[in-house]
Amino acid sequence: MHAQHHADYYLREVRGGRRNESRKQKAKMRFPATHKLQGATLATTQTATAGTYSNREIAAPLAHQPNKEEIMCSDSIIIINDEQSNDICNALNKNHPNILVALLVANQSTKNATTPTQVKARKISANKLSISYVECQGAMCALNSLDVSFSPPIKSADDAIDRIVTDGKIAMEAQCKWLVTETLPLLILIVTAALGYATLILGEDGLQTAIDSTVPLMGQNIISTIFGSYFFSVVRASFYFAVVAHAAEGVYIAIMLRMRARLGCLTCLKWFALICCVGYPLTKKALLYTNQPKEDKVD
Repeated sequence: MHAQHHADYYLREVRGGRRNESRKQKAKMRFPATHKLQGATLATTQTATAGTYSNREIAAPLAHQPNKEEIMCSDSIIIINDEQSNDICNALNKNHPNILVALLVANQSTKNATTPTQVKARKISANKLSISYVECQGAMCALNSLDVSFSPPIKSADDAIDRIVTDGKIAMEAQCKWLVTETLPLLILIVTAALGYATLILGEDGLQTAIDSTVPLMGQNIISTIFGSYFFSVVRASFYFAVVAHAAEGVYIAIMLRMRARLGCLTCLKWFALICCVGYPLTKKALLYTNQPKEDKVD
């Protein structure tokens, strides 16, 4: 009896297990499990209504997709290939040497800045331009290089030259702060202002009175020994010479920057005004930017 009872119980369990397995297989066929679509996991559930099915998809959050600006800023994206880089650098070296000098001077450290020579563009990418130049200190010269960064990056090879020229012209802008932040321009400005004050405001009698009341006796004797009675004439001549010389330098530089560096009229006028104040120190700066081939014409 007991053996027969156990056998019947076993058969019922086996048949029940098979029926459960069969139900599971049918459920899998009717209600498919989750599936993947383009990297996003979609859970699909189906419900039967009046002999039809309706689908409802629950999508997991997609991974972050980089936007256009992020792609262009990425170092892994090559926007300017080697051939394009060589063509751009050759065009810059041939037609825009003044632009390269302006970018180089603007990005050099003020402490170690020297007059660069043989400035050449070597390689360009979306993020930077590599420039080589020769730097001399005394009799020792060395070939150096400097990277000019672009922010934001260059968008394409076709826009590279226009972007570099624009940045270079911005770097060529004259700065009024040079009159007070650099030693030689500040010294010349003070001396020129003093000569002008003595010539235009004090006059000969006023200048002599000022010397008698402020200069020690030894200083008065030195002035008398060197200049005699012509001291005021020397002061006046020095002032007018400075005015004429600085104005001539300013006119020359303004014309050269307009014709060769192709700067705007207002920028050239600003250079003219600052050079009229101090002359040579700013003339020397501006001459770096006038090394443009003669065949180029004003825009």
